[in-house]
Amino acid sequence: MLYLRIFMFLACVDSYKGINYGYGDSEQFLNYGHKKLKDDRHENSVLKSKVEVLGGILKKHVELLRSTPNQRIELVFLVDSSASVGSENFFNELKFVKKLLADFTVSYDTTRVSVVTFSSKNRVVRHIDHITNASLNNHKCKLLEEEIPAIGYTGGGTYTLGAVLEAQKILNFARPDAKKAVFLITDGYSNGGDPRFAARRLREEAVEMFTFGIRNGNVRELFDMASEPQHEHSYIVDSFEEFEALARRALHEDLPSGGYLNQDRHLCLNICTGTKFDKSVLSSCCDSNAHCACGTHSGLYACLCRPGYFGTGLFGDCHECPSGTYKNVSGPGDMNSCTPCPSKNHISPTGATSVDQCTCKPGYFLEKNSCRGMFKL
Repeated sequence: MLYLRIFMFLACVDSYKGINYGYGDSEQFLNYGHKKLKDDRHENSVLKSKVEVLGGILKKHVELLRSTPNQRIELVFLVDSSASVGSENFFNELKFVKKLLADFTVSYDTTRVSVVTFSSKNRVVRHIDHITNASLNNHKCKLLEEEIPAIGYTGGGTYTLGAVLEAQKILNFARPDAKKAVFLITDGYSNGGDPRFAARRLREEAVEMFTFGIRNGNVRELFDMASEPQHEHSYIVDSFEEFEALARRALHEDLPSGGYLNQDRHLCLNICTGTKFDKSVLSSCCDSNAHCACGTHSGLYACLCRPGYFGTGLFGDCHECPSGTYKNVSGPGDMNSCTPCPSKNHISPTGATSVDQCTCKPGYFLEKNSCRGMFKL
């Protein structure tokens, strides 16, 4: 009987080892907290498969973040600026930040962003902080075109603990009803203290922790810092080239422009650089019947024709909507962006801004929301 029980126990253990959790052969690409030996066989196909697997998982989690019901999200990026990263790869890390943000609407009422770089103990720098210093002027265009490009490389050690503690300070000012997430990107082993306890405290405060180890990242440490399920929140790649490929796979998407925030006209001058409307000639790139705005989803400045007008919004290209149509919002678009009046027998003044300006043509009268002829043969 004893032998039978031992046999049954070993069979159960063997069966447990064979359980498929839905990843199949892709398990080899996931971080379970221990270093894997690199397999150079069929290197290109392995790399492609790895990027597809990890990219698919990351994409799923980014989409979950983006679909937060109230759209209030606090994102903190902790970016390694140590000597081992190097200047070129540091800017590749910042490209990753920009690619990830492409999926989010950034504005006062939606996603707020902070970016911290870290190297040595005295070089933990909060470059961007829309969370602590919330303002209507903190929008995606400013973030992508001014603030991130201004971040410089420093070099030094890898004080990961200091970066995580800085994230704690920032998120003390998070909105109570906001979803919170931290993205840690590093290429080395941390020094200056164990960051895992600080990361655990963040997780206990309902912060979702994502960790990315590039080339020489401490696999166990990054795994321990990540949120559950840890193998879906901790990503280990062998090179910065692989890291870039992961970003392209997970974060490439054609996105709508979203809403717009009005801006000072001078902020749109760069739109005309290199065109016939170059800013050296014009004091304003936008047409007199347009205003400058920031696309809070696209992160791009745009000239928008005002209500009643259609066109590109650039100098000389805002035109009145024709009679029989109206346009009640500012926005891009050709003549098709002008909405037809409800009845084919309606007329409206050119440049109409409301359906209320649609009236029956002469010889017609309004009956049950339709224009009918006064005389019938």
